[in-house]
Amino acid sequence: MLEWLVDSIVLSIFIGSIYVLASLGLTLTLAVVKLPNFAHAEFLTIGAYTGAVISSGFPDNFLLMGAGAFVVSGLIAVVIHFLVYKPMMDRKISIYTMVLASFAVATFVRYGVFSWASISNLLSTHPSVSIVVVGSIGTTPITNIYEIVVPLALVLSAVLGLFLTVTRLGKSMRAVASNFELARVTGIRLSVVVTFMWVIAGGLAGLGGVFLGIYTAVTPVLGSSLLLQIFAVVIIAGLTSMSGTVIGGYIVGFAENTVMAALNNFFGVPFTFEPILPFAMILVVLMFRPTGLTPNMMSGIAYAKRWLNRSKPKVPIEGE
Repeated sequence: MLEWLVDSIVLSIFIGSIYVLASLGLTLTLAVVKLPNFAHAEFLTIGAYTGAVISSGFPDNFLLMGAGAFVVSGLIAVVIHFLVYKPMMDRKISIYTMVLASFAVATFVRYGVFSWASISNLLSTHPSVSIVVVGSIGTTPITNIYEIVVPLALVLSAVLGLFLTVTRLGKSMRAVASNFELARVTGIRLSVVVTFMWVIAGGLAGLGGVFLGIYTAVTPVLGSSLLLQIFAVVIIAGLTSMSGTVIGGYIVGFAENTVMAALNNFFGVPFTFEPILPFAMILVVLMFRPTGLTPNMMSGIAYAKRWLNRSKPKVPIEGE
């Protein structure tokens, strides 16, 4: 009787994990350079095609597919930054113009992929990977792709958090996210920090695109079809919270699958209404909790420091 519930929860976790991989880079972009990059979704498409091309020569080599997608998507993100975003930032162009530029970049990249895919006869393709059932939860099968994606999303989220907290480059990114001008004055090499930020942002999106392409199909509109969900995730996360992005990814995944399945089973709502849910979530969060459901990257760190300082005994000042 509750098979639909188990099926939807398993699918929600899988889709939520892909949303996490796809959204972490956009959260990092918003935190460091304050740009709502609408071209971010195209990095998923680039990663998906890179994985598909690699798999044609090396079938079932997930490591090579993922590494290749990360590198290619990351490098293209850097090229776009130096060709488009950096010159505009150097001229202190307004954020509204930057957002419009990101729309233009997204369109340019998408139709560039369209042209290449049409010439290569790859307008719709599937990576050469074997999907094997390795277990089950009740009657719901668990595949090898599921076993890879879910742990990968959680591990990479934790690794990214540690990178931002422990490493010198990560701390520099946090400093730039906190105060761009102050970071410049203190001697942080902004060009290096921002370049590495784009590598990570584009690379993680490309990695998510690999597994999204395996789950669906690789097409030139693969990434753009997910743009609304990605922005729903980062808005729920408060735009700049890494931990919030993980939570937001699974919230959107559950909304689109478990909640939609419940609406279909109990109220007969057709699954064609599924795209409404991310819109509804964005509107609700912006209306009632515009700062998101979790603190941003910097305020969370500041709160932790304040809490630790409160626990320290106060040293009396001489003469008091």
